[in-house]
Amino acid sequence: MIKTLDDCVTAALSALPQSARDRFAHEPLETLEQSLGLTVRRADHLADARPGGGWCDGQSYFKDGVVLYRPTGNRRENFTLGHELGHWLVDQVDDVYDWLSTQDESDRLHETICDAVAQTLLIPRDSVDTALAGGHVSAEAVLRLGDESLGSRPVCAIAMARRLPGTGAVVIIERDENTVSYSSVQPDPLDGWPSAIPWPGQTVPEGHPLTRVPSGGRFGGKTFWTTSWGARQEYYVDAVGLDRVVVAVFADRDLWGVEAVHFDAPTEFVNRPEAEIRCCGGIQKARGYPCPECKRLFCPKCGGCLCTQRAANTNECSACGMTKAKHLIGANGICVDCE
Repeated sequence: MIKTLDDCVTAALSALPQSARDRFAHEPLETLEQSLGLTVRRADHLADARPGGGWCDGQSYFKDGVVLYRPTGNRRENFTLGHELGHWLVDQVDDVYDWLSTQDESDRLHETICDAVAQTLLIPRDSVDTALAGGHVSAEAVLRLGDESLGSRPVCAIAMARRLPGTGAVVIIERDENTVSYSSVQPDPLDGWPSAIPWPGQTVPEGHPLTRVPSGGRFGGKTFWTTSWGARQEYYVDAVGLDRVVVAVFADRDLWGVEAVHFDAPTEFVNRPEAEIRCCGGIQKARGYPCPECKRLFCPKCGGCLCTQRAANTNECSACGMTKAKHLIGANGICVDCE
């Protein structure tokens, strides 16, 4: 049963033959075309981002078996193809879609899953272990992974964010625009997304210490992140400055021992309604946004709502086309009113 984002990634990758998985890291384009039979086409007009927050230059039409991508001639192109392969795999796993339907901001989670699929295919687990060298996730480890693998910097950020022991993010900040160009957020497995954490496109808050990290310099300490709508959260941050960007790791706990004393306020998360519902033979504690039609929360066991329960107990009359209770429709498919 799928319970976490990592479960979704594992389920999606299970739909990919091992031979294709092994080949992708070295020949991504050939894997899509030759191993999976997809049609891959260049599309120079594609934008850099998706509505759900994905960082990708691609688009897919799976009913036609077509993948479009914007050629960049670098590591980012491999990530784009891996991300689109992620969408193709998720499209084949109903359990992933069932889980997404119960989550906040499911579009964003969908893109995050596809990012993680691309990262897993491009950077083996052993490479991440080597870059970590037995230590915690850090900005230096992100850069080391980039030097020792074929993954682009965002792909390395995804790989490292998945190793965070709690809520946090690995972030890339553009100096010239003072904005977040990429962020791989690790949500809490139960509470979901923090109310304030760096997301792509957000401006670095005024007075934030990451605006003052020089090229070749470092920052380590407890600081904050605020959003344009006023949400604020404190984080421990480890960062390294490069010529054009700052690479930073945000964590909800002091991974690097930068503070002698810890007085940490609890992390605030995006609020989701909770309620007890009757389903699957008992009382279930449901959490998430309700079905827009029946207004009931989705069952955590079967993923259904009142609409699915009603649908299971009704049929359509083949004569009048009206939906009636099953006991009102005969074996011939005609309701009692049309007999």
